[in-house]
Amino acid sequence: MKKLEKAIEIIKYLPFYMLFAPFWFSNGVVDKFYGILFGTRQGDSWDGWKEYIAGTWSKKPLTDAIFVPMYDYLFPVLIVLQILPVVLLITSFLKLEILPNKPKTLLKAGLLSSLFVTASMTVTQTLAGASDVQYLFQFWAVSLLAFWYVENQDKQLTLVTA
Repeated sequence: MKKLEKAIEIIKYLPFYMLFAPFWFSNGVVDKFYGILFGTRQGDSWDGWKEYIAGTWSKKPLTDAIFVPMYDYLFPVLIVLQILPVVLLITSFLKLEILPNKPKTLLKAGLLSSLFVTASMTVTQTLAGASDVQYLFQFWAVSLLAFWYVENQDKQLTLVTA
């Protein structure tokens, strides 16, 4: 039974790396960063993303007036925000934060950055009345639960060792 408990302690954070790192790698690094630098298809280019995102924003007067003129400034920020969780999670994994009794600082930072970028995207999509908002709300909830779980596990570890 001790071996099973030890195995659980080691792998209980692994699902967060398996979910969040690939999600943001795909949506931030591949779709945005790589797509813009090397994309040949319309949808992966700067203009393709502008057509899609600004096109969504232009459907409502509020977002059309506020966000569409700011697209060229907001989109690079979005790219950085979407890449940040990947960088933090990979760094966390390489620093072996997955192991028991190690502080989960970078893991929590990666999950918090996922929560922040998802919330930022949800705000603009909600105001625009976009259909993407449904999956963004779901991913926001998953990000919140993941952060809450890791934070509570970390607090329990702190209480036990104190």
